Amino acid sequence: MLITEANLSNFEELLSAINKVLDSRNVPAYSGSETNKVRNWFTKKYVQAIKDDEINIGTQPHKYKDGEPEWMNKPDVMDFTGELSSDVVDEIAHIIDYFATLEPNDLRKIDREPYKIIKQKVAEWDREMKSTSNDQRNEDNLKKQLVPNVDYKVVETLPSGLKWVKLITPKSKDVEGDSMGHCVANDAYETEDIYSLWDNKNRSHVTIEANDRNKTIKQIKGKGNRSPVEKYISACVDYIIKSILNGYTIVGDGQFFGMVKYNNEFHFDTLEDVPEKYRDNPKLRKWSDQIYPTVVYPRQQKAISDLMKRIVIA
Repeated sequence: MLITEANLSNFEELLSAINKVLDSRNVPAYSGSETNKVRNWFTKKYVQAIKDDEINIGTQPHKYKDGEPEWMNKPDVMDFTGELSSDVVDEIAHIIDYFATLEPNDLRKIDREPYKIIKQKVAEWDREMKSTSNDQRNEDNLKKQLVPNVDYKVVETLPSGLKWVKLITPKSKDVEGDSMGHCVANDAYETEDIYSLWDNKNRSHVTIEANDRNKTIKQIKGKGNRSPVEKYISACVDYIIKSILNGYTIVGDGQFFGMVKYNNEFHFDTLEDVPEKYRDNPKLRKWSDQIYPTVVYPRQQKAISDLMKRIVIA
């Protein structure tokens, strides 16, 4: 069903949800953006693609209530659920990353480009980055140019021989972007805290974008902006848990590790996905034992029940 302002009961909430993602990515800071170019593209071209049913934002039939405007009583009126799916949030963030690579003159022209064209260009950009991420010899040569405790520092060594390193200089982030086939090298990440999972040959396998000042973890990516491969999931889960216990919130990519999203943060709804040594921690148990079963799950069940009541069997 095509969506318009006239049949989506809470269209402003959709715009607000999109703008919230844009705010989290510091959109106005991009060079050449004229502050509004990137944001305008999303609120016009991206929203138009949603209206044209090219992007699924998650809607459900509106349940009319007494006192609402009469137009809301029509059978085709829909409600936006109020929260964008992880896939949509990831796509928005990834398109922003692509825009951040453009020269100022190209960035000024994006308001002429529809979603389909930008999606194609992002796919081409992904293929280019992926093609550069497979050359281990090149990575080895680049890593040799980095100076320990100057360009990067080891923050944790794991029993498996893997290690988490913090990338300190723009040079180290450039090498990470080249090695992993993603965009951590661009200017948008200069003020972010970037961590990388290295093996015993100093080859990168997972990149984490964090903000140590406001204690958030925004992205956890494998090569080519994909999810981390299975071999490195346990190291990522351990890192996530330690971060949570140190006061961090996980605001992106938690779905890769068995987490659920609630109020724009990711949580472990079951401790089966958590190493046994952490399962008795009160901070983790509060979510799994109290908040999820008494707040989140009942709301989910009520939503399913309400939906079933609206289903008419012919």
